[in-house]
Amino acid sequence: MNFRRSDLLIIAFFVVVALFTFRLAELQLLQHEKYQAEVDKISTRKVTLPAERGKILDRNGIVLAWNSQYQVIRKNVTFFGTNTREKLLDVFSEEEDPKKVLRKLEVTGEVSLNLSPDKLYKARAIPEISIASKAARRYVQNPGISHVLGYVNTEGIPQRGIEKEYNHLLTGKPGERVTLVNSFGEEVFTKSEIPAQKGEDIQLTLDASLSQAIYDIFKSTGQLGTAIVMSNTGEVLAMVSYPSYDPNLFPRGISSKDWQQLRFDPQSPLLNRAVNPYSPGSVIKPFVSMVALKTGVSPDATLNCTGSYQFKDSEGHTLSIFRDWYLYGHGIVDLKKAITVSCNVYFYQLGLQLGIDTLSKYAHLWKIFDRTGIDLPAEMAGVFPDPEWKLKTYNQQWYPGDTILSSIGQGYVLATPLEIARLTEIIANRGQVFPPHFVNSETSSATIVKLSSKNWAVLVNAMEEAVTKKGHSPADEGTAYHAFLGFGHEVAGKTGTAETNSTPHSWFTGFSPVKKPQIIVTVFVENGGYGSTVAAPIARKIFDYYYNEHD
Repeated sequence: MNFRRSDLLIIAFFVVVALFTFRLAELQLLQHEKYQAEVDKISTRKVTLPAERGKILDRNGIVLAWNSQYQVIRKNVTFFGTNTREKLLDVFSEEEDPKKVLRKLEVTGEVSLNLSPDKLYKARAIPEISIASKAARRYVQNPGISHVLGYVNTEGIPQRGIEKEYNHLLTGKPGERVTLVNSFGEEVFTKSEIPAQKGEDIQLTLDASLSQAIYDIFKSTGQLGTAIVMSNTGEVLAMVSYPSYDPNLFPRGISSKDWQQLRFDPQSPLLNRAVNPYSPGSVIKPFVSMVALKTGVSPDATLNCTGSYQFKDSEGHTLSIFRDWYLYGHGIVDLKKAITVSCNVYFYQLGLQLGIDTLSKYAHLWKIFDRTGIDLPAEMAGVFPDPEWKLKTYNQQWYPGDTILSSIGQGYVLATPLEIARLTEIIANRGQVFPPHFVNSETSSATIVKLSSKNWAVLVNAMEEAVTKKGHSPADEGTAYHAFLGFGHEVAGKTGTAETNSTPHSWFTGFSPVKKPQIIVTVFVENGGYGSTVAAPIARKIFDYYYNEHD
């Protein structure tokens, strides 16, 4: 059969039409859902709606951390004219140095400010600049609470403190908005929206006013240190570390210069000294006394303190001499007097009598030098050494001199101020302890130290006389007597002077009232000097402030 050329063209035409029709049917019918999804993907936009972070409040409802809007101002031109510069200076007039802000905008092309509504309205009328509003975390200006609060960085990620510990509650849940956009990328219709869920507000046990007052006390002395004020039920009313830092430097981006200054400042303002371990000195003598009373040592047993203790071998040869802080000696001393006057010679011999294994056993059993479990990240643990610890840590054997020094809180012994506050809480509550905390929860006390009421009375009365007993000389006078002379409320406490390679650390820890305790106050002054003349007077001022506010 002969086909004409025109017939072949017609056949080819119908074949092409058939193929096109088949392909069109395939796209419209068989693969419709696939391509429709791709079209929707191109023409819809998903936007994550950030959740507002919860507020942090103190025990009295004062807002300590919140979210606020700020403005990022960028210049749209290379140079500002004279008229524009005058308008901008007016916009920046509420800043500390308006000309400096303008110079930064001209040089860097961008500044971040918190403009008042009036200034923001004026700024939006200046075409040479563009303005974008952003949200940032803000903190109250109170350096006494900075180490507790912590901060978030520019991405809103918490770095320290309560911000980090309770991030799971503060964060909230982001929402989502799905919008249709046209070919120019402009949103034309909201297809769906799931609103963001705000994070929870958190109320702390912290007292912001008390914290500020304590910080001001430390600032007036110019000495580095920390103070902890805690109720007898474990509520932390203040945890102040001096010096401190401004957490507002971080959410909007800290400058390299400011960050380097904080990092390399020799006073370590980023360090929370309250949860950092130091040599405790004599503030652990009440712990050694508790072990003695627990193991049956009579509080009435006496010795004669002549100002030094000679440690001898079995043949009576003097191997080493350990001196008391009072070189003239305290005379006849029992347990109660040894605590009141802080007699080292008594505790040297008591430590040897008990033995390092017994002391270590109860240190671990009662968790005196363990982390307290407070609801803050980065809490460190103290150290109560024993032969096994020394061998593991230094590959050295244990000597009797190590036991002697450990008995007065020297040598390898380390404790955080918070651990000393917890030890004081145990004594104040006659054996009961409530976990230190910033956020109240269903926590119950546990009796971890069981002594007879008579033995508790010996210990508490000795600490009370450390504050109240007037003597004829340091031989029989309470070590904190002069610091609390004339104070109108009951206080029981213990001073501590911990030897270091330079000036000693200064300590005081105590509670008030004595019979029905309400608060525990622990003060640590880094390389401050004697506990009786440095830490104890600071503690007195803290007690003063507390009672002035609560009487």
